Amino acid sequence: MPQHTTVVPRSRNHPLYAAVRKPKIVIVGCSYAGMSATLTLTALKGGLPIPFASYGDYSHLQNVPSVQDFDITAVDERDGFFHSVGAPLAHISPAKTSMMWKVYKGFSELSRPDIGFVQGTVTSIDPTSQVMRYQDLEGRSQHLEYDYILISSGLRRPWPIVPRSRHFGSYLSDASTFIEKIVKAEKLGVVVVGGGTLKWKVHEVHSFGAIGVEFAGKIKTHYTGTPVTLVHSRHQLLSNEPLPEEFKTRTLELLREQGIDVILNQRADVEELPDGTFYVKFQDGNHLHTGMVIMAMASPTPSSQFLPSYIFRETLIYIGSLQIISKDEVIPRMFAAGDIVNVPGIKLGGNALLMGSVAAANIYSLLVAQHNPSWRSAMERYVPMQPKMALSVGNSAVCYTSGDDGVKYGKEWVEPMFGSDLGWSKILSALGLNNYENTSL
Repeated sequence: MPQHTTVVPRSRNHPLYAAVRKPKIVIVGCSYAGMSATLTLTALKGGLPIPFASYGDYSHLQNVPSVQDFDITAVDERDGFFHSVGAPLAHISPAKTSMMWKVYKGFSELSRPDIGFVQGTVTSIDPTSQVMRYQDLEGRSQHLEYDYILISSGLRRPWPIVPRSRHFGSYLSDASTFIEKIVKAEKLGVVVVGGGTLKWKVHEVHSFGAIGVEFAGKIKTHYTGTPVTLVHSRHQLLSNEPLPEEFKTRTLELLREQGIDVILNQRADVEELPDGTFYVKFQDGNHLHTGMVIMAMASPTPSSQFLPSYIFRETLIYIGSLQIISKDEVIPRMFAAGDIVNVPGIKLGGNALLMGSVAAANIYSLLVAQHNPSWRSAMERYVPMQPKMALSVGNSAVCYTSGDDGVKYGKEWVEPMFGSDLGWSKILSALGLNNYENTSL
């Protein structure tokens, strides 16, 4: 058996669905994890290489009987796939705003009869009856039956860390207004509050936002004449993260080299003045009068309010196959992937992509077993990646991978790590989403 797989005996409670109807797979949340899962399932159905296949050992799926008759329905509050990692660039650069939100129907790879997209808000899931209920755009209650469901709804974060809009058009309007405020703040400057990474742990939330570092850096790069100040309440940036000290000090150095004023170990009390400017007062008595304040710190909350009360809603506890467990029992036919899953460390888009692929491969393995009783399904295990981090710092970058050659930094690392769009093109290419036309413009 492959190194990361576990043989699962076929349950007598898993009927063969082929003679009754097509199995239905519902994916709740279609961002990094959900999109990766969708495309992994379609690749397996078509006998094609799956995204991120090199991550694990999927040899147990290479010669299995093909399963063709299943449908996939993705449910998301947005009408498109937004590059959340790219928000600091999307929300300050007019040239990048529209490209970071890809409307689902614009991808030719997703325009197929076995994939459906539903825009709505999930309100409940009943694992016993295998029914998911949601509220559509008109506020009406609807439902979907499922045979397997993947919870990849992520964490809720506030604007401008992520879009607050659900539609591409209103998102463009929000971003445009935000950018106009940055432009108007040229004389008095912009203050960004928050300077670590958004990290979520069981029972408590730490709001330290690397998002603040990236917002401050991108604003200074695109609006060079605008004074930019980054405020962080701890004694150093990225203070609580499992990263080398050099990573943190290099980040601070790069910010200051680019003309960003970094204020550490100070909490900010922000007051909006009648003229639309802001008064920022610090613990030590100092203050700033600024044209704009960006709160790049937040307490992300799991988007899991729709789950049954007996499932611990603050974090989805899982076993290696990414199946959800409750009270030490596996909940049949329910998987989880992405930020909503309790995995130690920094929440990274790359981890979510890998988890979505693993969960989808395991769902497909169970489908094969249902259609072929003699075949014993083998479940791939999700193994968290070694600690790593790549941070865009204005026109430069800092990166680190555990066990590698230490911390790397400088302008020469921007292109290999991020390209010109904070990694968006690299992600789309890895997923196989190469053909897009936005019909909404």
